[in-house]
Amino acid sequence: MSRLKNLQEARLPSLVDPVRAPSRGRESPPAASRVWRIVEILQERIASQQLRAGERLHEQALATEFGTSRTVIREVLGSLEQRSLVQRIPNRGAYVKGLGEKEVLEIFEIREWLEALLTLRATQNAPDGHWARFIAQFEGPLAASIQAGDLTAYNDALEDLRLETARIADNEIANSFIYQVLDRARVIKIRVTLLPGRAEAGRLLHLKMLGCMAARDGEGAQRYKREIISSARDLFVKYKALIL
Repeated sequence: MSRLKNLQEARLPSLVDPVRAPSRGRESPPAASRVWRIVEILQERIASQQLRAGERLHEQALATEFGTSRTVIREVLGSLEQRSLVQRIPNRGAYVKGLGEKEVLEIFEIREWLEALLTLRATQNAPDGHWARFIAQFEGPLAASIQAGDLTAYNDALEDLRLETARIADNEIANSFIYQVLDRARVIKIRVTLLPGRAEAGRLLHLKMLGCMAARDGEGAQRYKREIISSARDLFVKYKALIL
């Protein structure tokens, strides 16, 4: 089971219990907190394609599922619309928004520069030896997982590395922007990873990047991060008919 599914299941009780079961002596969460939690769950479902492009989001069904009002669900859908994950059409309802070729290419462009910046900052900020566990993981277990066709392990490792890079980089503005971009990009990232040879090529590039990070070579790490993303973009262009 992937980390994404574990994360989603772990969040559900914290959301549902206070809302559905006030008789247990717990206080209901503030409205803003409740909206944020539902937004978080739905965006994970969209990113993992449990909710697919073009699928309608029914207000009443969501209100029933999460034990809340349709007013709260409308706020949730408004937030998802602001993140370009949902499109609301007057008199028709809310639908999961798909990705077009132009938007995907723009996402790759933004990712290339923002993630390179975060990689540079993380390289500069990390203590000695901080990246050793990632190097060991990408050198050994992940090579075997990819050879065995287990790409879930590879994608989980990439997410672990991304989160740690963002934490160590300690740039809240850049992190907030890349978080919004990755909400839209995750499905494309997973589909590119499935292309023949991509996971192994990506693993080797990440090892080179991590080697630079461990050596405190920020420029080198930044250069390899850009290459990782630009090579994924080139594959998207080549295989876009299969990906979109």
